Amino acid sequence: MKNAPTILVTCGEASGDLHAANLVSELQKKIPDARILALGGSKVAEAGASLLYHIDDYAMIGFSGVLANLPKFLRLERGLKRVLANGVDLFVPVDYPGLNLRLAARARELKIPVLYYISPQVWAWGKRRIEKLGKSVDYMALILPFEEQIYRDQGIPAEFVGHPLVEDHELPTPRDQRERSGIGLLPGSRPQEVRRILPVLLETAKLIRTHRPQEKFSIGASASVPTQLYSKILSRHSVDAEIKHDTQALMASSSLLLVASGTATLQGALFETPLIIVYRLSLLNYLIARKLVKISHIGLVNIILGEEICPEFVQIEAKPRVIADSALSLLENPAQRETMVSKFGALRSMLAGPGGCRRVAEISHQLIESS
Repeated sequence: MKNAPTILVTCGEASGDLHAANLVSELQKKIPDARILALGGSKVAEAGASLLYHIDDYAMIGFSGVLANLPKFLRLERGLKRVLANGVDLFVPVDYPGLNLRLAARARELKIPVLYYISPQVWAWGKRRIEKLGKSVDYMALILPFEEQIYRDQGIPAEFVGHPLVEDHELPTPRDQRERSGIGLLPGSRPQEVRRILPVLLETAKLIRTHRPQEKFSIGASASVPTQLYSKILSRHSVDAEIKHDTQALMASSSLLLVASGTATLQGALFETPLIIVYRLSLLNYLIARKLVKISHIGLVNIILGEEICPEFVQIEAKPRVIADSALSLLENPAQRETMVSKFGALRSMLAGPGGCRRVAEISHQLIESS
């Protein structure tokens, strides 16, 4: 084993910070003398990594958000490339493909082993992008079960290690459906998402209330979004809804979730809470995404289960009236709810793997030893 190896871990956004923090903790157990440098957030810092850059300073959404702050991102990229060139023994990018793919390519040029944890969804972008990724990484540590065969078919070393929601911070057992009440509104984990999606969800809530006047609504607030943003949008739409910061408790106790596409859809499904997926981007970001994305669903739960279990309303289809009609159908049709919940029941076993971040730390140790 190399003396005091240096490991660079890079992530972006709140979910990446959480997953990278779990990995940092496991790396310290497996390689106690390792020096871990990071682009990350508060959780990564609390786990013991030396934070070089804080993700809160680079919280953008979509291609246009990055373009508007391009000089700032270029300085970040140059700084991290200098770190790589100054003596790193292993580079571990965590999700966050825009920056991480370029850093991985540079690390490969420097002959630094690259272990990519949480694959960017290049499988949604087409075969050529998978091949490009394969030229920049030594090993893929994957959190979705179907990804392993996709990468191996392209000759890329890969292993399904299990999903963090099951392996690293397992969610509580789902509650009985009879103990649930209210509708949870989860508009995303970034300010730009909240600004675009929360107004749609609040207008949907108004329409639902015309049919169910006593229905209660709660907004799941992300720690990465200022609370005043929720309050400001809420005041404009005149909806009686409570802002809740414990989003897991909200997901577990709600009768129905209206949720932005992302990890939250998978969390809600693991709680066996019926849900509807809603998403809106700026027109530019949507047009670019439409050109790149090659799959028919956007919700992780639908992608994993291989069919549209949860209704999806994206872009111009994300209209309050149609979302409200779908919500009322789920609320008032027990058989429809039971069908959805029964399909969710398979997810925990499908997402279980050989140890999650503990396994990623073992692979990290092996790559450092063999380099």
